[in-house]
Amino acid sequence: MMTASCTVGHSPLFAESNLYARLQREGLSLKTISQPGELDSSGAEVLLLDDALLTSHALADWQAGGATLVAFEAMDGALPLPAKASEEELLALLGFAAEQFRLKQKTTQLANALQSKDGDLQKLVDVGLALSAEKDLERLLSKILTEGRRLSNSDAASLFLVDKKGEQAQLIFKLTQNSSMPTRFQEQRMPLTKASIAGYVALTSTELDIADAYAIPAEAPYRFNRSFDMQVGYRTMSLLAIPMLNHRRDVVGVLEFINCQNAAGEAIPFDAVMATSLRALASQAAVAIENRQLLDDISQLFDGFVQASVFAIEQRDPTSSGHSFRVADLCIALARQLPQAPQSHIRQQAFNDEGMRELRYAALLHDFGKVGVREHVLTKAKKLPESAVDNLRYRVALAKESLQNQMLKRMLHAYRQHGGLAEEQRLQWESELALECERLDHYLRDILKANEPSVLTEGDFHHLQEIQGQVVKNHDDSLIGLLSDSEFCALAIRRGSLTQEERAEIERHVVHTRDFLQLIPWTPALQRIPEIAAAHHEKLDGSGYPKGLAGDAIPCASRIMTICDIYDALTAADRPYKPAVPTDHALDILQSEVKSGLLDGDLVRVFIESRCYINPGQSLPLPAPSTVLTTPGAPPYAHHVCDFEPGSKHSH
Repeated sequence: MMTASCTVGHSPLFAESNLYARLQREGLSLKTISQPGELDSSGAEVLLLDDALLTSHALADWQAGGATLVAFEAMDGALPLPAKASEEELLALLGFAAEQFRLKQKTTQLANALQSKDGDLQKLVDVGLALSAEKDLERLLSKILTEGRRLSNSDAASLFLVDKKGEQAQLIFKLTQNSSMPTRFQEQRMPLTKASIAGYVALTSTELDIADAYAIPAEAPYRFNRSFDMQVGYRTMSLLAIPMLNHRRDVVGVLEFINCQNAAGEAIPFDAVMATSLRALASQAAVAIENRQLLDDISQLFDGFVQASVFAIEQRDPTSSGHSFRVADLCIALARQLPQAPQSHIRQQAFNDEGMRELRYAALLHDFGKVGVREHVLTKAKKLPESAVDNLRYRVALAKESLQNQMLKRMLHAYRQHGGLAEEQRLQWESELALECERLDHYLRDILKANEPSVLTEGDFHHLQEIQGQVVKNHDDSLIGLLSDSEFCALAIRRGSLTQEERAEIERHVVHTRDFLQLIPWTPALQRIPEIAAAHHEKLDGSGYPKGLAGDAIPCASRIMTICDIYDALTAADRPYKPAVPTDHALDILQSEVKSGLLDGDLVRVFIESRCYINPGQSLPLPAPSTVLTTPGAPPYAHHVCDFEPGSKHSH
């Protein structure tokens, strides 16, 4: 959460917004800025760059002001603020921006001091820049110790982090380095108390410079742990323990440097100049660590949001829950095989870490557009809705009742005209009635059979036409066909249960996916996600949708996703409306699609030969199909927007 020590500049118009009052309540110092020259005098660390400020002055003028820029739209030189960011996310971003400003200020101050300092300060600046550029936390911590040992010529060093997230604060022994006694190290956790040197420094924010670790006064509340020395035969002499303080003066960790060495390699005490340099390093390290942890927290938050979104979307179709997660796992498994591919042009398309992340998010969100498909289309299990089938049953029953009434009228007429009815005539009429009723029942059975989403032959269409030609009486005694034109067209669907219009609506899920994802202000490293996700139904020969892209116009990530999407659609065992295809058969179908010019043959070859589809390291956050959460009355059937039907031009 932000603190009052952060100063945020804004345009005069922003002061009229609801967010302005919220930021004031959070304790931020808010300064109205109209000109770039006002940034320095206002002390603004962060500038909220809106259209009003950009209209009045060029972006370069605001960048020259020195404050960290936070823009409401993506642009170079400014941190992007997502359009739908919550107030909490805005506060977190402002906090990150302020810390970036302070880190930049510290680096600038150190750079200015180079004119009057010796070479060690130049090294310190280089270390600060290196720390601010490091993205991986583990490598960052290792670099802190390595550079600290180099600055101080120490034989060994250790790094501790303070963890206050639990009920009881803990000290994490995170990393150690020792030049003369390399040893295996395993991270350890211990209670945060004053009994240890690192714990005392962390709790008191006090620096300890100990000339001989074995000669600590008895009245000192802390003790040196000799267990490591005793086990490996090491002798710890001089020790300098420095707290790593963030801008709030909170201790985020402790650095311990051990056995400063002279030119002869002998252990000597740490001097004041050296302690100053290491103190500056500890301060930079604290900012770098906290920034890295903040970025990791934001990344985990976004990743959790994506997974929660996918989970919520897939609940519209409980029968295929887990599809998006499985496809994402398969995509990553296949992408990891590209550097070892036999074809050089495939190896050249290998993904870096950011590309892998982009592919994973695109795969997770590739069916996000499912929300744009109407519920009755998505859950249409048969060709006719249940209400239409009920009407047909009523129509047949009414026709049978009408036939029976007609026979009874004929009998009544015979009694009135002739005083009776011959037994032979009665039996003939009853037989004719039974035949007609049976024919209507047979028609109804044929209609119910045709209503199932199976593949129809040409003969079935003629039979349906015969049924449509059957004329029956309506409730108002008007004559109508047993099947209406719309019912006939629905029953005459050759494959599945969807009409052409409904199938087109299913296909439009990729357009919805693209449109929805384009609303998210992606960072530059992830900005191709909408394009990649929207192209997972494109085919190499241009017969896919929505754009009919062909060949290299389809992104490599999309071609990977198409293969994995089809494979999972074929082998998924969680769809009650069709059995899972055996793996070997699914691979044969992929190869058949290659021969038809639909899939990338080189990528399919890598997919098959690497066997990356076998246990691709997936750990689905969704429950298994047998325990999927469903609401009472949920439909037992749903069209998955990425079903695949062998032998069809498109997959659905």
